[in-house]
Amino acid sequence: MVTVRGGDDVAEVRDVIYSPDAGRLVGLTLNNRGFFAGRRRDVLPAEAIHAIGKDAVMVTDESSLTAPEDAPEDVGRPATERNVIGNDVLTERGVSLGVVHDLVLLVGSSGEVVGYQIEKPDRGQGFIPLPAQLAVSGTALVVPDITEEFVRDDLVGLGAAVDDFRARLGLG
Repeated sequence: MVTVRGGDDVAEVRDVIYSPDAGRLVGLTLNNRGFFAGRRRDVLPAEAIHAIGKDAVMVTDESSLTAPEDAPEDVGRPATERNVIGNDVLTERGVSLGVVHDLVLLVGSSGEVVGYQIEKPDRGQGFIPLPAQLAVSGTALVVPDITEEFVRDDLVGLGAAVDDFRARLGLG
């Protein structure tokens, strides 16, 4: 995490705080940098993110970081039972597409989540566009059946799949 005003490397991202219901990044937890690295008490609400680049999260300055008690509740006290990492991705018909390994964020934005990186059963990694998920339980992510058509093997394919997926669902 680097400041726009001074170019200072102030922290590193520890965890992404994600709202699966809203389909968006709501904030970040942080680690200290350098010799005394370890968990940092401050958090970063998504609204305070200047940009997310390929190599760094940019903030205006260090005052963008917030104490948990001063942050929005979903950032200061995130719901741990709503973690999507490790969830099985199942279609409405009960077809397993894989297990969520990571979130895919749109670079240059302030945190738009556009898809999930999944580990496909016996087939390595894949990517699916962020679905209008039907349910998130903490163990399973249930997605529309149509999602199966849009599983891609790389991020380049995911880019086109996101637009096609949204168009098919009438989302833009």
